[in-house]
Amino acid sequence: MTEPQQKVSTSQLALVKMFLHASHNSTSQVHGILVGRFSVGPKLTIEDAVPLFHSAPTKPILDSALRIIESHLCGSGDKELCVVGWYTANERLGDDERPGQAALRIIGGIASRLECSEKALPAHSEPVLALVRNSGLAELLCVESCDAQRAIGFFQRDNRKHWIDPVSEVFTSVAEEGSKDGSWKNAGEMAAVACKSDSKAVSIVDFEDHLDGSLDTIRSTDW
Repeated sequence: MTEPQQKVSTSQLALVKMFLHASHNSTSQVHGILVGRFSVGPKLTIEDAVPLFHSAPTKPILDSALRIIESHLCGSGDKELCVVGWYTANERLGDDERPGQAALRIIGGIASRLECSEKALPAHSEPVLALVRNSGLAELLCVESCDAQRAIGFFQRDNRKHWIDPVSEVFTSVAEEGSKDGSWKNAGEMAAVACKSDSKAVSIVDFEDHLDGSLDTIRSTDW
């Protein structure tokens, strides 16, 4: 019997933060965590994106970041909220076809953590891997009214247990299934405005920035 296809939706907040993280580190790879919830269907809803790295992730720092985020989610009072995936952007412009090896290894690790978790997940739930497409992001920032769907792709696990199978359709949380892509266009416009704004006015600090800063910087920046 064929397993039911997991439906995926994402908030505009998560999209804008992923695009902003990639645009502020346009000459390097970026990585971050996707936070959301699984529900019966199966369905995965991405509610937020947490920026982590703008260089190759190292396991000790990655493990620390995951523990901090999972601890924060446990203390949020929302028992359904959890880590639901990973996002990345490759280093080179035009390298948009598939996620890099680091991201593929990490999403496998996240899947293992979910499988070993005490949290009861609906049947056939699994994390997703998002790839910010550099060419699409460049187009988003240069072309008026560009659709945000061109700047990102989502991948699910294939039969060989690799996250390289594209998710056929992803909805924004404000859009109903089968509706037009107006909300994707709105997300693209919001992202373009944020990415073009002065970095002091619209800043994004990842976990790596947080660790590299002084004690005063760590206390004053929100990660």
